Amino acid sequence: MDTFKKILATIFAMLFIISAIVALISFNFDRNAFTVETYQKAFANADFYNQIPTIMAEAMVSTTTNQEQLPIVMRGMNTQAWDAFFRTLLPQDVLKSMGDEALNSVFAYLNMQTNSAHLSLTSLKTSMVSDMGVQAVFTLLKTQPNCTLRQIGQMTINLLSNSQIQFCNPPEEMVPFLTPVIQGQIRVAALAIPDQFTIIGAPPENDPRPTLHTVRMVMRLTPILPLGFLLLMTILAVSSFKSWLNWWGIPFVITGGFASLMSLSGAPLIGAILHHILVNRMPAFLPTIMLADASTLAIAMVQALLSPILIQGLILGLIGFVMVVAAYFTKEKIMTE
Repeated sequence: MDTFKKILATIFAMLFIISAIVALISFNFDRNAFTVETYQKAFANADFYNQIPTIMAEAMVSTTTNQEQLPIVMRGMNTQAWDAFFRTLLPQDVLKSMGDEALNSVFAYLNMQTNSAHLSLTSLKTSMVSDMGVQAVFTLLKTQPNCTLRQIGQMTINLLSNSQIQFCNPPEEMVPFLTPVIQGQIRVAALAIPDQFTIIGAPPENDPRPTLHTVRMVMRLTPILPLGFLLLMTILAVSSFKSWLNWWGIPFVITGGFASLMSLSGAPLIGAILHHILVNRMPAFLPTIMLADASTLAIAMVQALLSPILIQGLILGLIGFVMVVAAYFTKEKIMTE
């Protein structure tokens, strides 16, 4: 009978190890994958905030249909020009603020606190109507080749007729004439830009959030399963203080060791899985700003998600090691008392 109990206890110990590792991954994934702080760290590691001007520039080129709403010196700008414009217009702290606001909005949506997620453009509009907006336009123009005499003549005609100006670097003599024109039209352009635009929003019949909520609930309950196996193992096998130290200590060491090893060596595999999900499974759901560099983002996310598992695994393994050592030095007579 005792042998049968020990065999069952060994099976439960193995089930505890497997379920505990799964619980560590699931619990930490739920705890960290749906918080803004994790993505802020991931985005900072992936240099995501510095990519926002490029993403905005691509959006301007691909979505701008009414060129008449833009200042005449900015009509027909390409992606590189828009990228330089936004980098001049928006300093790093403003870009980070815009990115963090977008993240907060996305997670408010995912947590079913709102029905849509938005990116605020208030900071962009404020910078555009300030002197910084005009300076950004002239900074753009200075990156271009100097205007030829023919281009200067055509520019003068276009200014008078409110037509598109050829994109080139005007001479200093023309700056006073261009400044009020740029100021007036950039204000008109800022008024035409909405205060925010929707970056994510699923229709009710295709809303994945209820399913996501159920999955998260299951993840939160996963620690119950290894605790149950641990309890069954204890009932079947533990008969003394020394046996308790051994039956708990050895599974703790194995669980902690495997969890730590997975957190160190499993990053490339889990990163590849996350990359596949981000690129192939979620493009219709997640905003473009979160998919711009899915590979780099996936790696940064994995690093942020696996760090707690490494620490917890090391702590669990250390506790188990101390228990095994304590069992070794525990006198045999305690087992019979």
